[in-house]
Amino acid sequence: MSRKKVIFCLFLVLGRNALAQEQEKEFKSQRKIPPGMEQPLSGGALSGPLRWMLKPLDRGMFIRLPIVDTDPNRGVTTGVMPIWVLKQKSGGDRIEKIYAPSLTYNSNFFITPTFRYYYYPAPDETLNIRGSFARYEREAMGEWEDQTFLERDIDFSMRIQYSIDASQRFFGIGPDTPQTDEANYKELFLQYKVFAGVPLAKDSLWRVHASNHVRGEKIGNGPLKGLRGFNDTYPGLAPQHYQQTNEMRAILDYDSRDHQVTTSEGSFFQVYSEHSVRGLASAYDYNRYGVDGRHFFKWPNKSQVTALQFKYEQLMGNAPFWLLPKLGGKYNLRAYGEGRYIDRGMMMVNAEQRIVFYKLDTAGVDTELEVAPFAGLGTVLHTPGRMARRYIRPVVGAAIRAIARPQVVGSVDFGVGQEGLAAFMDINYSF
Repeated sequence: MSRKKVIFCLFLVLGRNALAQEQEKEFKSQRKIPPGMEQPLSGGALSGPLRWMLKPLDRGMFIRLPIVDTDPNRGVTTGVMPIWVLKQKSGGDRIEKIYAPSLTYNSNFFITPTFRYYYYPAPDETLNIRGSFARYEREAMGEWEDQTFLERDIDFSMRIQYSIDASQRFFGIGPDTPQTDEANYKELFLQYKVFAGVPLAKDSLWRVHASNHVRGEKIGNGPLKGLRGFNDTYPGLAPQHYQQTNEMRAILDYDSRDHQVTTSEGSFFQVYSEHSVRGLASAYDYNRYGVDGRHFFKWPNKSQVTALQFKYEQLMGNAPFWLLPKLGGKYNLRAYGEGRYIDRGMMMVNAEQRIVFYKLDTAGVDTELEVAPFAGLGTVLHTPGRMARRYIRPVVGAAIRAIARPQVVGSVDFGVGQEGLAAFMDINYSF
C-alpha cells in the first residue's frame, strides 16, 4: 500500500460514529505526560492529493476527508467530512479543538448528518459532544473526562446519552449460534454514567474507583432489509416497554501506562465487581465480575511496541440478553460484528505488534503512522467449567494507526475470522 493510501485510510477513522460500541470503555487515570510527547517530530512534505486533502492553517490543519466505513453490522457507509484540527491559542503544539461534522449515506440508513466536537482544555481533560439524525437513528451525547479533577489526583468522568441504534444483530445465546439465526433489532436507550477514582496512597499506581450507570432501554424490530425482525424471530425474549437498570461498580486497578490513549509502554490491570438490585432503580437482579489486563512493551529502537491484552467477564443472576457479556467488535475480537456471540461469560486474548513507518509534521500537528499486525482468541461461555475448546474463535489481521501525541489516536482494523473479513474504524482507543 502506498504512503498516500495509508494516510488516506488513517484519517478515515474520524468518520466512525461510536454509538453503543463505546459502552465497554472505562475511563482510566492519567496524571503525567511523558517527556517529549509535546515536542515536534521530524516530518515530511506533502505532495499530490495530500496537498489538496490536508491544508495547513495558522493554528493547525483543515482536512477535506471522504468517508468509507465498512462496519460489519451497518454495511458500507460513504460520505464527506470536513475536519478542523486546531492547536492552542498560546502557540504551543498541543491540539486544543477538533470540529468534525459529516454527511454520510448508507443503503440501510440513508442520509445521516452528524456533528462532532472534541475539546482538550488540558492534556488530561476532554470534552466530547456528538449529535446525529437519520431516518431510523438518532443520537445526542455529551461526555467529559478530567484526570486531575479539582486540581487534585482524582479522575472523574460523566456521560449523558440518548441513542436509537437500528443496526444491532442477535443470533441467539451461546458459543455455537449459527449465522442463519440472525435477526435485526433496534435499540433505544437513555443513560447517564458517572465514574470517579482516587489513588490508594499518595503517588500510588494502584487506584480505587466507583461508578454508577443508570440506563433505560427498549428493544424492537429492526428495519434492515433481508433480515428477520427480532420480536418476530425471538418472541417474548425482550419486553415491550422500557426497562431500567442501575449498575453500581467497584473497581481496583493498577496503571503504569505513559498515557491512556497514545500508549507506548507500561501496564494496566483491573478487577471489578458490579451489582444491580431489583427495586433499587432497576428491574433486574444480577452481579458482574471481571478482570482486564494489558501490557505495552516499547522496543529499544523506540519504533516498535508490543501490546498484549487479556479479559474475562462473568455475569450471574437475572439479566436480559442485551446486558450479557458479548464477543465481537472493535473492542475485543476484531473479525466479527459487535455482539456476534453472547452468553453469561466471555474470555479473550489479543496480541498486537505496532511498527512506526512514517512521521509527518503538518502545520505543527505531529503524527506518527503505524502498521500493527495482530492475532487473538476469544469465546463466550455459560460458566468456566463449561468452556469448550471447539468454540474458541481465532482472529488474525492488521491495523493502520495514526497517533497525534499526546491525545489523539485513529485506527483502521482489518480482521479475518471463521466468518470472513471484518473492518473497523475508531478514534481514541488505545487497546
